[in-house]
Amino acid sequence: MSNDRVVTQDLGDWVVKMEWPAGVENGGPCVLLIEPADPQNYPAGGLSSTVLRDIDFRGAVETLRRQLKGSQPSGKASERHETNRAKSLRDALAQGVTDEYLALLAAAYVSATNRGQAKPLDYLAEMVGKTANTIKGHLWQARKKELLIGSAGRAGGQLTGKANGILERIAPPTGPQLPN
Repeated sequence: MSNDRVVTQDLGDWVVKMEWPAGVENGGPCVLLIEPADPQNYPAGGLSSTVLRDIDFRGAVETLRRQLKGSQPSGKASERHETNRAKSLRDALAQGVTDEYLALLAAAYVSATNRGQAKPLDYLAEMVGKTANTIKGHLWQARKKELLIGSAGRAGGQLTGKANGILERIAPPTGPQLPN
């Protein structure tokens, strides 16, 4: 577990550790570990639903965000990344609503929702220069073309292997490349 992405809560007889994956700052953790506060003295009755109800998930997300805020580099790099992302989206959309544009849009959407962006459709609409309804329609197309897997009743989702393949093709990873 990476310490900057782990939040610990003391529940008296129990200690809860929660971990979030890289890039996610919203929603519940991907790992939940509950252990006795004193490993030598196991609490009578063991775990129960009462213990689980005492876990403060909202408070844990707030703690995670505070931890990450203190450990992240200046916002200039993030701002530059978002400026480049907006330019890439607009350039791709200038070619039409292609699979490449939809993959870029889906990636931007997943990134925005994972970091807890308020009103992600409005945020993307401003980025692209379209309305939120247009962006909603484009994301629907991304799902229909199997580039984005949605979460029923929740903002966000996951990129598919197909979308990741497109993104690798149009924006190969940076860094040293091995010769062919």
